This record gives sequence, C-alpha cells and structure tokens, in this order.
Amino acid sequence: MTIMVTALKEKMRRKDLYIVSAIGVLVLLLFGTGSGTLSIDGVAVTDYKVLGPIMLTVVNAVNCMLTVVTSLGTIPNEYERGTSHLVWIRKVPQWRYHGELALANVLAGLVSEAILFAAMFVFMLANQRADQLWRLLPAYLILGINVAAVSMLTSLLSVIVPKFAAGAIAAGAALAGIFHSLLGLLKDMVGGFGGELIRYALKLTPDLHGVQAQAGKILYGGRAEAHVLLTGLLAIYVYTVLLFIYKTTSDRTAR
Repeated sequence: MTIMVTALKEKMRRKDLYIVSAIGVLVLLLFGTGSGTLSIDGVAVTDYKVLGPIMLTVVNAVNCMLTVVTSLGTIPNEYERGTSHLVWIRKVPQWRYHGELALANVLAGLVSEAILFAAMFVFMLANQRADQLWRLLPAYLILGINVAAVSMLTSLLSVIVPKFAAGAIAAGAALAGIFHSLLGLLKDMVGGFGGELIRYALKLTPDLHGVQAQAGKILYGGRAEAHVLLTGLLAIYVYTVLLFIYKTTSDRTAR
C-alpha cells in the first residue's frame, strides 16, 4: 500500500482540499445555526427536519465537486513524471499501481466528507439531537458511495481524455447526478429529442441524489432502500473495471 499512502500524503498537502472544505463547513454552520423567520406550512425553515436534508444536499454537492478536483489527473501526472517506469522496474502489477492511485483519490474525498460532516455534528448538537449522533456514521458511509463513484469516474476519464475535458465531463456528470431527480422531471416535461437526450444522460450518470436521499433517511430514523445503494456500488464497480482494462491495455501497447 506504499503507492496509495504516498499519493494520499501528496493530496493531503494540497491547500485547495482544506480551503474548499473549510468554506463548506463555514457555509453549513452559518446556514444551520441561523435564526431566520421564514416558514413553510407553519414550520420554520430552520427547523431540524426541514434544514437537515438541505444541509445534507450541500454536503453532497460540495464534496462531489471537490472530489472531481482532487481526483483529476492523479494517474496521468504519475506517468508524466515517469514514476510509472520506476514502479514497473520493481515488478509492481499494473492493476495494483492504478488501483492504489485511484484508492488514494477516494480516500481524499472521504477525508473532505469527514470535514464537512463536522458541521453536521455541530448542527445536530445545536438542535439537541445528541442521542442521534450515532446516525452520522451510517449516513457518512452511505454518502461515501457518491464520493467513490465520482472519484472513480474522474480517474477513468482522466486517463482517456485530456485533463480539461475530463474535468468538464466529470463535473457535468456529478451535477447531473446531484440533480438526478430534477432532471427526471425535466425529461418528462420536455419530451421529444431533448427528453431523449436527458434520458440517456441520466442512464450514463450515477444517481448521486438517490444515494444522498438514503443517507437522509438513515439520519432521520428511516430505512435505506438497498437497491439504490446497490446501483451506486455497481457504478463504482463498472468505473473501476473500465479503468483497469483501459489503462492496462494502453500501457501494454505503449510498451
């Protein structure tokens, strides 16, 4: 696991990881500890049951976009620096080399998610939900599926297309996943050719909103739908397999 640890340490030294996470935490704390007067159907927007899902949406969106940034170019950068040849000389299998670099991307995303969840921790304490703090752990693990899916997709794209294009496509896919349910409604409203385009886009992007909704159910004492989580895990598996197949094949061709 030396390759993974080294790559992760390099990511932990990046200031953007902490800057964006800190900004996200600050926004969440200001948003979650405010004392606004707006209400919906007689329920204050600052009420725990109303504001909690909104905060979880913010955590999911901020972290997914940050994961795109931290995962972009990790593997190609190693090849540009010539590190890959040093690894091959030591007879490290390609699947292990690529796998550990991709795993470092995922772990970096989970670190930023943990930082953002610190704001959720404070929010729950501020709303006198100390007895429910344990629910943060399963919610964190479920939302981690989105981190892994976005990270693996970004890693895959970064070895197929140029960095700028990979970042744009990955960010677009992440946004489509975050607004998956809204795009589904839009598809039905638009219809025709535009509706078909949206339908195919939804099929090609992970349902990040669906997974987030399951994390919200756990956080509020409900039960998660297993098939939604399995769909997210399947997306991770597909991206991982495609990454191994593509990178191993292209490396053998190059050599």
